[in-house]
Amino acid sequence: AVVSTQSTGRLIELSPELLNTLKEEKTFVLRGDPAEEAVLCTSDKTYSVRECTTSNSLLLTPHLSSDTDSVSDVISTRRVASTNFVYYELKPCRAKLDKMREILSRSAFSGEENETEDKGNKVTITDLLGAIQASEDELKKGLDELGAIEMNGYWRIIEHEYKTSAVSRILSLLEEMTWSWEKVPLIESCHTLAELQPRFVTELCLRLYGNQVSETEEEVFIKLCEDKICRFYGQYILSSSAGKFNLTEFLAVWQDFLPDGMTADLKHLRGLALLNKSSDPHTILYLAVSDLPVEPARRFAYLFSRQEKWAHDDVIPYLEDLIGPGQTVNALLLKHCRSTTDPKTKQKVYNSKSRN
Repeated sequence: AVVSTQSTGRLIELSPELLNTLKEEKTFVLRGDPAEEAVLCTSDKTYSVRECTTSNSLLLTPHLSSDTDSVSDVISTRRVASTNFVYYELKPCRAKLDKMREILSRSAFSGEENETEDKGNKVTITDLLGAIQASEDELKKGLDELGAIEMNGYWRIIEHEYKTSAVSRILSLLEEMTWSWEKVPLIESCHTLAELQPRFVTELCLRLYGNQVSETEEEVFIKLCEDKICRFYGQYILSSSAGKFNLTEFLAVWQDFLPDGMTADLKHLRGLALLNKSSDPHTILYLAVSDLPVEPARRFAYLFSRQEKWAHDDVIPYLEDLIGPGQTVNALLLKHCRSTTDPKTKQKVYNSKSRN
């Protein structure tokens, strides 16, 4: 444990691995607003901090050796600096990146005509580290997953509707130029669309929804990812209405949006859509995991308010983001749900423990 010889010191119980990490990095950061539970962050991991009490007295004394080889029968006097009954326990936990999308959306890029020189709601990496309960490595990974980009020292995301228009222009260009979505020329695309949208927006969208496959001295070629483009347009269509869609009609409209050679598949909508095959006709509605409460009890309460019973495969996509190191989805289900067998399908389903 880390020991302070001052009476105002605090005891922290450390695993050998974390102790070695702190010795190497020489520093760590405690993060959290007054209303939040504190977390401890190293350069690449986040740990929950829990206050524990013990009935045994923890005596802090300076210069006490733990070397068993030097133990002798000689009685000596040691000054006790303080007596403690409280210590802090650290456990690995998931980075709490939930606020990052909201913070970045306040300064989302929506076109050069809307840009101002003042900082406004723009944030730097330092600003984000001060507001988000995550290590720096986890924070940067989260920025990458959100498709954020650093512009003039500030981290920004592209406003959703603006990005939708930008991607649509790229796909229209593919059709106009008869380019294959499996080999899109990045530099030429940026140049051709420059009058409609900034070059960096075109490049960002191509790299977000594709992977570089080859490069010459004059050009870089991008292959669009079928699953990402399908998911992008599936979300665009579903989010355009608060109601349910006829599943057959939705699949037809969805397919029409896609470039030739891409096939719409419901697997692309994992964590985005709620499917009801018990209705006639079958229906689908928009339900994005990113819009749900992040506290587990509230998450389950919301899910069961939308649907009384959930099959295992249907509920898993809405829980995976809650799982931290050493945790499992099944443990979360066991804590918050009651399982029964559906008399029609003979499959296990989950419902709320709070229901009679």
